[in-house]
Amino acid sequence: MDKWLFGAAAVFALLGLLAHEFLGAPRVLDPLTGAGLPPEVVWLHHFSWHVGTVATAAMVVMFFFASRRPDRLPPAILATAMSLSFAGIGIGLAIGPGPELWRTPAPYLWSLVSMLGGLGIWTSPGRRLRRR
Repeated sequence: MDKWLFGAAAVFALLGLLAHEFLGAPRVLDPLTGAGLPPEVVWLHHFSWHVGTVATAAMVVMFFFASRRPDRLPPAILATAMSLSFAGIGIGLAIGPGPELWRTPAPYLWSLVSMLGGLGIWTSPGRRLRRR
């Protein structure tokens, strides 16, 4: 069961990566260029946006690896922690300074990925520690 949950988490994280890069980037990054901000601010935002894409790609790879390998728990734990952090940022910002974030997939998608990863960890036979 855990390998299917980790596989589903990988698929949803990949969909998030594609949406972030191909739908979100033009809507967020392009307007910054003409906003009259200093160039270093604009390019730092571009850099940060794409760091998020790279982090998401790493999450996809870890969930995919976890769905394919018998020793799948360590990368799944790390990917689940990352997605839980993404969900926390999305929900925290939406509750606080950026309620418009509720109209984006961020708070929902990363919560779903976190739940799939957490359920995968919970159902994994490797979660039970052996005592010597």
